[in-house]
Amino acid sequence: MSFNKNWNIDSYRTEYESEEHWQLRRRFMEVHKNKFPEDELVCLAQVFTNVEFMGCKYPDETMRLVGELSQDVAKEFREGRAKKIKRTFVKASDAAEARAKGSGKSRTFSHADREGGPPRKQLGVSLLSGLPFGNFILMICPGYRESIAVSGRRCGVKVEEKETMTYAEKRVELFVNGKLAGCGCGASIKIAKQNAFETAMAKLQEDCFTIKPKPNPDRIDITKNNETILCNLKSSDVETTVDPNNIGYKIMRKLGWTGGGLGSAQSGQKNPVDYLIKNNRRGLGNESGDINKSYFKTMLQNYVRSDDIRDLFFDSNFTKDERAELHGLAGTIGLKSVSSGKEPNRHLVISKKDISFLQILQEILFNRNPMYINKYEVTAPVSKRNEFPDHLAFTAPAT
Repeated sequence: MSFNKNWNIDSYRTEYESEEHWQLRRRFMEVHKNKFPEDELVCLAQVFTNVEFMGCKYPDETMRLVGELSQDVAKEFREGRAKKIKRTFVKASDAAEARAKGSGKSRTFSHADREGGPPRKQLGVSLLSGLPFGNFILMICPGYRESIAVSGRRCGVKVEEKETMTYAEKRVELFVNGKLAGCGCGASIKIAKQNAFETAMAKLQEDCFTIKPKPNPDRIDITKNNETILCNLKSSDVETTVDPNNIGYKIMRKLGWTGGGLGSAQSGQKNPVDYLIKNNRRGLGNESGDINKSYFKTMLQNYVRSDDIRDLFFDSNFTKDERAELHGLAGTIGLKSVSSGKEPNRHLVISKKDISFLQILQEILFNRNPMYINKYEVTAPVSKRNEFPDHLAFTAPAT
């Protein structure tokens, strides 16, 4: 099969891609430029760097192909990184020795060191640089006021209301990171505040990156039937939940996948969750049927160690006491847990604690991580939409 080999590899570098990330991806494309069509090789190179840097997983056939193609490239990279780590370790040891002798300098940490600060250097130029509200990233919540307040807390940015009163009406000004974001007037302070937050939402969505949780993301259903535990993915149809431009989607299509399960009989799960437990595993509880604490602790620890961000949904067959045990286990290893519904349909949802806004932007804008794309929608500020044309505006929530 003939294909065009006269194309520019460097045109595929993104503005915010780190030097290390780009050089590895570039090297992969250089080595195999004459073996694959341009679009297929670009997809394979992205898959390779996602696996190397992020630990992402793809269908077995894709993983085998990328593994074979990347052997020499990965070996060079890992040897270079090992030498770099060794040099860094020596420098760190020298610095530690200097501190022990009293000659080291202390460091003061600012908001930039937390999630609301600018991205770390691996993004190259700061993603948030030049934006009028600085480190503020807007997370859409049920109402305008909650959206802005929650976002301010998560980003470490001050949100301040200032009330004034004229002869005829009340006036409220809303400041975000010291800059006026919106103002509103009304016959009462309540109405003035509502108007101020409404105008601020419109302004912030124009000038900030905005994240909106999707209403029905994939989840992992964990069901109990006597002593049997089943762990399955609850997902809507892949054709409507996966962006056709997604790198993983493209590469699976090129390898002949047309949707549905993987394997010759299409019996494989689209998104395997067997890292948590094996289906039909026995030994849930003791003779009285009580929950086996050690068993579920291992399950939750597996979840914590994974890069999976889907919620765990424990069905209503778990008893009140069992849900209480699971609440306790989740709390001890840093997970969130919430029970909802009324008996006999009450259920438990366990999830990872708030993921940093910057990580969400990184995974969606740069890594095109399917799990994050399934769970969140991101829009870019007006000033950066030329850089992110696939992330245009969506409708703000009602008050």
